[in-house]
Amino acid sequence: MNQPVRRMSDRPNGHIGSKTSATLGDGWPARRPQLEGIEMFDKQGLERLASGRPGWLARWRAALMAVTVLTATGFALAGGAFAGTISDPPRWKSDKDYSSLKDWHLKGENIVPHGVNPLYYPIVPGHKHVHERPDHPDGKYRKETVVLDSTEDFDIPGIGKFKTAVVQEEEYIDGVLMQRALNWFALDKTTNSVYSFGEVSWEINEEGKPIFEGTWRAGELDGDGVAEPGLLMPGTFTVGGRYIFDGSQSTAYGGSENMEAGVEITVPAGTFKNCVRVREQGLVKLSDITDKIWCPVVGVVLDTSDGKLIVSAALPKDNPASDVSSIGKLREKPLKYTPPVAKVSGDQATKIALAEIPGKATSVKIERKKGKNVYVVEIQTPKDGEKDVFVDIESGKIVGTD
Repeated sequence: MNQPVRRMSDRPNGHIGSKTSATLGDGWPARRPQLEGIEMFDKQGLERLASGRPGWLARWRAALMAVTVLTATGFALAGGAFAGTISDPPRWKSDKDYSSLKDWHLKGENIVPHGVNPLYYPIVPGHKHVHERPDHPDGKYRKETVVLDSTEDFDIPGIGKFKTAVVQEEEYIDGVLMQRALNWFALDKTTNSVYSFGEVSWEINEEGKPIFEGTWRAGELDGDGVAEPGLLMPGTFTVGGRYIFDGSQSTAYGGSENMEAGVEITVPAGTFKNCVRVREQGLVKLSDITDKIWCPVVGVVLDTSDGKLIVSAALPKDNPASDVSSIGKLREKPLKYTPPVAKVSGDQATKIALAEIPGKATSVKIERKKGKNVYVVEIQTPKDGEKDVFVDIESGKIVGTD
């Protein structure tokens, strides 16, 4: 199937949807953090982390020494072992198979915007890291993550008032900024568990302008119910544990399962030990499955959708991969966009696609897939449901299916 733009990495929480908020417009809302100040984190934010905020640093180092895993397999994992799509069948099919808000006993007075979890990256202003996936079907994929020096206020019935961190993610394909999202994360200081309370996202159009795409927010109406928080990483990792990681049933619903511990892995950012593997599975589309390897201090180092950790501000300064100065640089370059010139018509592409996969064509549009401009022909098949065929707009050759 054709995956929506919100998740170019095909993550299991899927499309964020078209739900809008009355306070959000087509561009950057005035009350949201602005991009102009991000560059200062290289100097000011990281200096505060290293020197001006010793309490955070001390707790961070203490957390590193206190990673709790209740089952260790001793399994060694090569960096490339989890590249690409997870083809395993879904292990669980209902949200009832996972713990959720009713099980977590969250209280507003215990929720803090910044802190550390033994296996998560530091939720501290100024932290930055990057994942890359050169073999992404749409081209060379890069995701830049920055913890902004801002907070978001929440007041959720049954939980109370609290603040969350604002974590920005920017997604690039072949060096072009395609997507921007602000995530609202926080920790329960009594457990060090990390929670998600929603997000807001923008697509970036051909002129480089942000176009509001959608949002979900814990405590607000969501489909037939109310969106709930998601648990991103428990403070104590237990193999076999299962929990909802995105709580919007209409837009971003999914569950995590703790699969194994004691993992060793090598990625471009280095070799890491005492890591864990978590499987994320969509609950709207059960076949949306992602495996992630999480390691002490740096967090996720391998994501089957987003790729491998390239650089991280959480690494020791003597590691070259601690240099995060490249983050934000791609955004500073003018976007070069040449409208695709099609040598094959949409009707011709449809006939080519139907010869490959018989059925009824329901949609034809031009997108960028596998590093090429292609017609994406959606076909409804009698047996397999909806399928996509990618037809090169210049050569007419089929370059892939989904």
